[in-house]
Amino acid sequence: MNFETMLVLAAVFGELAVFALLISKQMWSSFPVFVAFTFWTAISDLTFVVLSHQHLLKTLTPYMYELTADSLLQFAVLAELMRSVVRPIRNSLPKGSFWLIYVLLIVVGVLAWPLASMSTQTNLRTHGQFLLVLNQTVGILRIVFFLLMAGFSQILSIGWRDRELQIASGLGFYASVSLVVAIIHSHGMVGPRYHWLDLVTSLGYLGTLTYWVVCFSIKEPEIRKISPQMQRFLVSIGGTVHADRFALETAIQKKPGKHSHL
Repeated sequence: MNFETMLVLAAVFGELAVFALLISKQMWSSFPVFVAFTFWTAISDLTFVVLSHQHLLKTLTPYMYELTADSLLQFAVLAELMRSVVRPIRNSLPKGSFWLIYVLLIVVGVLAWPLASMSTQTNLRTHGQFLLVLNQTVGILRIVFFLLMAGFSQILSIGWRDRELQIASGLGFYASVSLVVAIIHSHGMVGPRYHWLDLVTSLGYLGTLTYWVVCFSIKEPEIRKISPQMQRFLVSIGGTVHADRFALETAIQKKPGKHSHL
């Protein structure tokens, strides 16, 4: 068994450990997509190890399907984290505002697409190039999402013990390592250094899994309250909505009806 296979098996073991912790902590009710994502990664990685050992992987097609499913699941995980962060103020938000989460992610993804294109190799077929750019775009989304959560953690009343920030920081760290390696690869690096960079990516992923195992083993703090900054923000929105509604009702009352004598 070579070193690369050992790293993959270690990653599968870490993924199963994270999945077991998520189940034991009953986190499937709060983060069902993330729980499904960890289970998917463990099963897919283990499947590829078996297929590779049996010399059944003769084309890149299975990897492309796996990469597509992985990118879509990561996108869904980010949307789930955003919904979870704003859940305490859900009743204060306008109806249908949760759809803005998906719109926001798509907009950021469109803006990140050119940057992701520069970090991938150009000697691949169109289909493979598209999937790699898609994967890198989701990686950039993970980094941006983590930076936003960390930057606005005080307003959102979340800390490093909150599951949302723990999940986002793990995804952001691994995405940062992968993006740096992809950018270096795009400069035409060949030889043994190319291989060692891929090992760095695998070690970065193991670091993320280890971080999640440690974090999810610690008890989560009590349900957070809305921060004073967010309260003032909601009060201002509520006041604006109330004023607009009052103005609309006043205008309706003043509007002449069919039986008006004016």
